[in-house]
Amino acid sequence: MLSLLLLTFLCVSYSDQRSTPEADSYVAAVVEYQVQSNVETNLRNYINLIQDAASQNADIVVFPEMTLTRGNSVVIPIHGLLKENPIPALAPELYDEILVSISAAARQNEIYVVINVQEILNCTNPQAEGENCPEQKQYLFNTNVVFNRSGAVIDRYRKINLFGEFTRTPALSPDLGVFETDFGVTFGHYICFDLMFQVPAIQVVEKMNITDIVFSTMWFSEMPYLTAVQIQQAYAYSMNVNFLAAGANNPRVGSAGSGIYSGKAGALVSIMPGQPTTRLLVATVPKVPGEVTGNVTGPIFDSPSIQDNLTLITDPSLPSHQTRLLRNDVEDFVLFDRDVLCHFRVRMSGREGNMAPFYRAFVQDGLHVYAKRNVGDVGCVIVACKTEDPKSCVYKFDNNEGHTSIEELKITMTSYGKHYNSTLKCNDIVYFPESLQNNKFPLHPKNITYNVENINEFESTNAINSDRMRMTYKINTPQNDLISFGIWGRIYTRDGKVITISTKEDIRRYQQIESVIYDSDKGREHLTSSS
Repeated sequence: MLSLLLLTFLCVSYSDQRSTPEADSYVAAVVEYQVQSNVETNLRNYINLIQDAASQNADIVVFPEMTLTRGNSVVIPIHGLLKENPIPALAPELYDEILVSISAAARQNEIYVVINVQEILNCTNPQAEGENCPEQKQYLFNTNVVFNRSGAVIDRYRKINLFGEFTRTPALSPDLGVFETDFGVTFGHYICFDLMFQVPAIQVVEKMNITDIVFSTMWFSEMPYLTAVQIQQAYAYSMNVNFLAAGANNPRVGSAGSGIYSGKAGALVSIMPGQPTTRLLVATVPKVPGEVTGNVTGPIFDSPSIQDNLTLITDPSLPSHQTRLLRNDVEDFVLFDRDVLCHFRVRMSGREGNMAPFYRAFVQDGLHVYAKRNVGDVGCVIVACKTEDPKSCVYKFDNNEGHTSIEELKITMTSYGKHYNSTLKCNDIVYFPESLQNNKFPLHPKNITYNVENINEFESTNAINSDRMRMTYKINTPQNDLISFGIWGRIYTRDGKVITISTKEDIRRYQQIESVIYDSDKGREHLTSSS
């Protein structure tokens, strides 16, 4: 098989179009890739997509999490063999077929490539030279591998924060993923659930002064704050970074969403498909986030017939948060929970009796639990509901239901002040402006205004810490299809520790989850019952 794959590579060089260190921009590609089990098919598809990206002058192409190897494991001896023989394509007898084939494709097409694999480390094997081996046994990791234009492996990053994944081990040390390129951009990179945590998502940007992030993911969307494109754009906006997000596509279990974002300019291109899809997204990315020139593709919308085919769930704890139903055309009120105070100002028109959607305000200050791990968060949000009952929220209505226009919407959130962690060299608290429309995309940044103010006891504007923070978030134009609109904050000091010990039952349940993900006959209801 390997020889056949190598023979299929195009003997065409795209180097004349590569970006330079002096250029103001570079060309990036990300892949929304339909989940399937056959490794040979995946490898062929990856190679074709690499060629396609290069033919569009991309300098870098990023693939999603766990869409290449499934249960197959790959040895990545970055401290051993790869030091002496960094280009697997030139030493195929030393390496796994996956590394050799992707190396050859990157080399032939002169493009940086980021893939995600299940890595195996056998600490009883001489190939484990230079590795951190707490025990003499085998470890499995969820790992990103980066190839340069020559096909050399230049970085390996092991996922720190596993979303369940009890058959694998979290990174044995919290090493950040960072690599340099020949076009003058240094990238940080991490994987899926890592986005939720201070290490690496905040640390890699603030400690390393990085402005460009690569993100491989198999995301499971959750309303009101954590649908895929919504949180991708919110992260890029709040951290003011270029964000290259490649998502696994599996709509029946709620996985979809990829894009290329540039700071406060929003999506250069994004997709949130409601049907099985493999698609290459390409965009010219400014090296200074947000300084976009020329036209951009922006969101690629589904046709109405498939818009609702993507499975979306709601945070099950939402009904327990502090809440108030919006009953009148004009509402001006305050809700609070513990130390978080939210002032809502809303003006609506077109409400028709008891027709959906209804709208509710929610406030929270506490913890969520994801994959058996505590996550500290706060939030102020307005969401659509099917009825007046908070258990009917969040409701993704369609345009045939009601015609409520939100003419004015302003949320002022007073919450915990910023605190700089001098050990990690990054902030302990970060806030994200979030929105979601019934087309599954967030509002464009030009349609919102978001301001952050530090409230210090001595009114010092230069303090790295502040007692309180005040965030103001409002719409700039009337909206007819808002599902949610609010401010979500992460309080990282409340988070539980990385889970490193799993039971046999944990492993059994996770294996059930994987079978659901890769078995096209099962839907998300099986996934939920197994998690």
